[in-house]
Order: sequence, then structure tokens, then C-alpha cells
Amino acid sequence: MTDTTTFADLLGAANEMKTGRSPGQWTPAACRVWREADPEMARLLEAALAWELATGRTATAEDEALVKDRRAAMDAATKSKAVG
Repeated sequence: MTDTTTFADLLGAANEMKTGRSPGQWTPAACRVWREADPEMARLLEAALAWELATGRTATAEDEALVKDRRAAMDAATKSKAVG
């Protein structure tokens, strides 16, 4: 993963499995991408998988704004837990 990695690139790399990937599934490819990605892209991948679990379908490049909203909600929930 590089500084110019796009959300579509991130998902494409995470989905590189001969058998496919179910929504929200951490496959070996998804784990590798998460480890190799820069921190913000890794956080976006976490959010994509969380969004997939909530919606029951795998994320696509067109879902980027929704996934970013999910990341913001995850951050807000984490922040409120740390404060409260």
C-alpha cells in the first residue's frame, strides 16, 4: 500500500481471494492489507468491514462516503467511551 492508494485499491487488495470474501470477513488478504496500509487506510478498512457487517454486503468503491461515515461514528463511540 502506498500514499496514493485509493479506497478502490484498498478493497481490491483486501478481496484478493480465490474463494471470495464474505461481508465483514477478515481473510488473510484483508489482514495483510491492513498491516501494510498506512494508518488512515487501515482505519478505513476496519470501517469498511464494520459497515459490511451492518449492511450484509461487501463494500464497493461507490460506498466510500458511507464507510467514512461509519469510521466517524466508530471514532465518536470510542471517544465517548474514553471520556465516560
